Amino acid sequence: MAADIPDGFTRGEDDAKQAQMDEQISMMMDQILMPEAKERLARISIVRKDQADKLKMKIIQMAQSGTIREQISEERLIAMLEEGQEANKTKVTMARRKYDLDDDEDDNDDDLM
Repeated sequence: MAADIPDGFTRGEDDAKQAQMDEQISMMMDQILMPEAKERLARISIVRKDQADKLKMKIIQMAQSGTIREQISEERLIAMLEEGQEANKTKVTMARRKYDLDDDEDDNDDDLM
């Protein structure tokens, strides 16, 4: 029977569900965030929507678990962003290859002139 339903109808239902979920998230953000923090999150979502969505989900999880006791200020939002960025940083180390002719004791380049 699902094959008889045109694609447009299922997409409309999915769009409606997505819009309803976005509205619920927006209402929760209104309650959890101070106005300045909400403005900053909106600016972040313009540039990096994926990062803003991750942060929203983290804030909602914290609110549901009871970790958040008061509204989140802009400063605390910035700190949360920095925590997330530190976790995503990768450390690159360069290892120099050692050759048989390399001699660590002869590191001065005086003999090259």
